[in-house]
Amino acid sequence: MQYRKLGNTGFTPSVLGFGCSMIASLATRYSRAEVEASLCEARDAGITFFDTADVYGQGDSERLLGKLFRSRGEGMILCTKAGLTVGPMEYVVRLVKPAANVLLRRWRATRVATTQARHQQERQCFDPDYLSRRIEGSLYRLNVDRIDLFLLHNPPVDVPQRDAVFELLARFKAQGKLRQFGVSCRSLDDAYVWLGQPDVACVQIPIDRSRIEAAIPVLARARLQQVGVIAREVFAHDVLAKGSVSDALRPLLHRPEIDVVLAGMTCRRHLRENVHAVERAMECGHVA
Repeated sequence: MQYRKLGNTGFTPSVLGFGCSMIASLATRYSRAEVEASLCEARDAGITFFDTADVYGQGDSERLLGKLFRSRGEGMILCTKAGLTVGPMEYVVRLVKPAANVLLRRWRATRVATTQARHQQERQCFDPDYLSRRIEGSLYRLNVDRIDLFLLHNPPVDVPQRDAVFELLARFKAQGKLRQFGVSCRSLDDAYVWLGQPDVACVQIPIDRSRIEAAIPVLARARLQQVGVIAREVFAHDVLAKGSVSDALRPLLHRPEIDVVLAGMTCRRHLRENVHAVERAMECGHVA
């Protein structure tokens, strides 16, 4: 596994990050035992960056990471996010999930419909009091005293409480509850705007090989400002229909401005495919 500096954050994560959005979801296809085995094998394979959020799996994604990685190895980085909310539905779904998940594994159409219904319930809230409660909740669920990297979860660039939000994050950092913070961005255009916020240490951007040219202004500005860049949605736009996983990842890995490439994984087969793809991409040319 290769490692890169994440901007000026002080972190040196694995270039392949483990996306944890589905590891505890109602629509997860795999058993809890398989998911746990995948996470442990990822750590053994040298993956040190795990990306989650307070709403992933109704908080159970964070809980699972907190359980498995209670005694973390050197260099491991847990990144979480807050700002999205599904309201009271979060608690109802968590209550019925153990039974419902067993049934949903059998029917793909139902899993897709369930995921779509969940997305329709999503709302945003960047009120500082709300974010404060969610950060404290993430600390508890992750079983840590300090969150390595906290990201605002897809905020609009004109969020009304912008100054108050960053004052809150700076206060949490000063208290030792956050090591670094940044923004998970809805789009490349949003990312370019958020890079103008002086306190942002890292941005997470949607990018696949078809959007590299469009991302160059964002990547160049992030590089100039020593802001870390995390790539997500790397298999969007049917890129896998036009080549292998290695083909999809190689152009991103060959961009020195991109520090972490996130891949969502819920089973050991997914994990091994992605690790192998990164190894092949490195073999096919120098990766900075």
